[in-house]
Amino acid sequence: MDFLSNLFSKDKTHEFLEACRLGLVENVEKFLKNNKVDINSQDEYGNTALIFATNMEYRNVIALLIENGVNLNIQEGDGDTALISATKLGRGDIVELLIKGGADLNIQDKNGETALKIAVKLGYKDIVELLIEDGADLDVQDKNGKTALISAAGRGHTDIAESLIEGGADLNVQDKNGNTALNDAAKKGHKGIVELLIEGGADLNVQDKNGNTALIYAADMGHEDIVKLLIEGDADLNIQDHNGETALMFSTQTGHKDIVELLIKGGANLNIQEENGDTALEIAAKMRLKDIVELLTKGGVSSGS
Repeated sequence: MDFLSNLFSKDKTHEFLEACRLGLVENVEKFLKNNKVDINSQDEYGNTALIFATNMEYRNVIALLIENGVNLNIQEGDGDTALISATKLGRGDIVELLIKGGADLNIQDKNGETALKIAVKLGYKDIVELLIEDGADLDVQDKNGKTALISAAGRGHTDIAESLIEGGADLNVQDKNGNTALNDAAKKGHKGIVELLIEGGADLNVQDKNGNTALIYAADMGHEDIVKLLIEGDADLNIQDHNGETALMFSTQTGHKDIVELLIKGGANLNIQEENGDTALEIAAKMRLKDIVELLTKGGVSSGS
């Protein structure tokens, strides 16, 4: 008898989940009214009725399940909740429905990403703002240590970065490589985000695991406008990476003459030596960069260099 009862229960559960997956509202209502199934039952992949309805974007089924007390925070095999699924689909209306129903905003999937982090990655500003307004933790780090702000900075989502900064995100969190939002924005040339971070009070001198700062990255990549912003923001011009190289040396060896000039005018120390004992002038001379040699010489390199 127990075997038959269990078999019947499994069949009913499958039918219930299928009704939710297909958006058959009346069938779902009948199952719930007759109390014949566990509303939170999961299939072999961890999918629930709510997750099925969300993935198929059946807002009316979702609303019905919420009214009947469904658990909003169950995770399927990849760690997705209904909220994470709705976010991936860009369905702000469903996200809002789930938030109002009491969904946990900070659950992380198998990659350590929250709904907020995913919304940032995909550029869904409306969903980002919904999650911020309703109290999502802005500083949760994924498995690589990246926060929503680091992701926005690296991807060039200026408007989203602004929302996160205004919402109180920590500007100086470092990922597993030691990068901050500012480092990523400077490296990739996102001037508008660099400006926002400087204005917001970001630490301009944080070094990543290789000793690079935002200024070193900007100088190396030739982002003159960002170098200028960082100099004006009072970044330390003389920080050395793990090889002893400064922003001046990076701009020298990459041939960015205008950046070399900016750094000289900004007061960079021209006589610092890297791990092999070379100064920026000696690097320029070895590379036969005559214009930069001239700049450094005129800039006041000591005669002993």
